[in-house]
Amino acid sequence: MTVGEYTLLTVQALLAGVFAMAAFSKLRGRADFGRFVTTVRKLTMRSGPSTTVIAAVFAVVEAVTAILIAVPATARAGFALATGLLVLLIGVVFRAVRGRVFAECGCFGRRSALLSYPLLVRNVLLLAAAVAGVVLGRFASPVGPLWHGAALAAGVVLASLLLHGYDLAVAAVFKRLRPEPAA
Repeated sequence: MTVGEYTLLTVQALLAGVFAMAAFSKLRGRADFGRFVTTVRKLTMRSGPSTTVIAAVFAVVEAVTAILIAVPATARAGFALATGLLVLLIGVVFRAVRGRVFAECGCFGRRSALLSYPLLVRNVLLLAAAVAGVVLGRFASPVGPLWHGAALAAGVVLASLLLHGYDLAVAAVFKRLRPEPAA
């Protein structure tokens, strides 16, 4: 196995983990899904059942994306779907930030970041990984099924650590830019 194959497997595991976490965090309970519906309502400036449908479809598409990326035979299609979703998300977040819409992204349930430029940077980095997967994707795993499954499990853990670490780094930068006044 070459370095490129290891890299692609890492990207595959990471993005499958990110999209699995995103879907799971929205669909794991009524309150979590409700928070995401509220975000969709703020971003679309609509009310009623249409926002619930939009939120549900989006969460299901994220789950499908994770599954497509995880399966070697469909990984390229999953990367393509991830690319489309991330382009859409970048556009929505950019529009919200420029329009001064104050809302949480609802991306990862309870642990949700505010719509902001750092969120755009995170999504652009994920987009770069998805595009790399489309360009470099293969139709077979470079490792056996057991190791492929282990890599996917590690991808979920890595995705969680990277997302949490990114959120902490952004919070630290914001805190340095706007220190709390001395009491």
